[in-house]
Amino acid sequence: MRRRIVTLAVLAAALAISLFGIPFAIGLARSYTADERAELSRLATGTTVAVGPAQLTGGDPIELPRAELDMTLGVYDAAGHRISGRGPVHADGAVRAALRGSAANSSTGPDIVVAVPIADNERVSGAIRAATGKQVVYRRIARTWLIMLGAALLAIGLTAALARRQARRLARPLEEMSADAQRLSDGDLSVRTRPSRIPEIDAVAASLNATAERLGALLARERAFSADASHQLRTPLTGLRLTLEAMRDTPAGASEEAIATAIAATKRLQTTIDDLLALARDLPDRSKTLNTKALIDEIRQNWHSVLAAHGRPLRLTIEPDPPPGHASTAAVRQILNVLIDNAVRHGAGPITVSVRDAGDALAIDVADEGPGVRQPPDTLFRRRAAGSTGHGIGLAMARSLAEAEGGRLLLTRPVPATFTLLLPVARD
Repeated sequence: MRRRIVTLAVLAAALAISLFGIPFAIGLARSYTADERAELSRLATGTTVAVGPAQLTGGDPIELPRAELDMTLGVYDAAGHRISGRGPVHADGAVRAALRGSAANSSTGPDIVVAVPIADNERVSGAIRAATGKQVVYRRIARTWLIMLGAALLAIGLTAALARRQARRLARPLEEMSADAQRLSDGDLSVRTRPSRIPEIDAVAASLNATAERLGALLARERAFSADASHQLRTPLTGLRLTLEAMRDTPAGASEEAIATAIAATKRLQTTIDDLLALARDLPDRSKTLNTKALIDEIRQNWHSVLAAHGRPLRLTIEPDPPPGHASTAAVRQILNVLIDNAVRHGAGPITVSVRDAGDALAIDVADEGPGVRQPPDTLFRRRAAGSTGHGIGLAMARSLAEAEGGRLLLTRPVPATFTLLLPVARD
């Protein structure tokens, strides 16, 4: 690309110089020739004043004015014979034309010749011939053309240098962008193209950066979804596995109850999968009203047997007439599942889920009687935070789901651990 830009710039400069320089050079050559003829004509005309009729007939000596070294002067009588100065002994074509009464010039041969008549009472009595060699004009033209050629070569050289610099300025960001695009195709989504201060290239770079950001965000969401899905499916799968293992040791008469338990666990697993897919694909719909009582009943059914196996009671309380929360049931269900699962794994004693009116929000508290939370609040909800005792996924996912629904998830008391989910409500 750089070579093409430099080549095109040099060709354009050479073409422009040729289009303007060649006619100008030809015009200068003609102008120098015309100037030389005008100078010869001036010299010859001035000489006619100094030459009188008596001098032409041989009466008085002829004293010619001093001419330049490269010019010659000659005086001819009416018969065409040279009587003074330098030049052909007999009249040439220009002199003969002057003897006929009109000034004449000629460029034939090696000289440029100008001849003017000498008039005496309207009668031509002789002629003055002024001449100079063509090589004098040619040398002057050659010097000028050499200067013009040098200026043209200098202009082309400057054009090439500027074109090379501009090509480097244009090509470098494109080459860097190509390398960044290659890194992006190789999987480096952190690549960002630097601005070049060239609007057109910067527009392309901005599109490339936006694409990298979108791909990075998409990949981050895919990874987060995979992590969230594995985290949320772990508990239902564990329950289903325990149920199936228990069926193996269950007497034949009690198999119906075990099968019903397994089917219920399977349904919970399917619900979790549906919730995760819906939350991953759909935008939050905050116009939906949360059925708080139905959700609490579902929590009781899903967690009663799990907590009973650990010897820990589940206490559910709802204030009379709680305000309607505007949030997705799937999102709130997954948030509460995360909080209860954390209470089972890291807490102790009874687990309490309370629904209450928090003024402008619907509050759902999840508490246990364990040793509490030791992590700082700024790292507690960070995904895969250093020093996390679990997988570092659940609380981060729960907070992101709460914020996506326009709510908040807070640690309201570290010991014993109490988490509060605040959801927006509609007030008349």
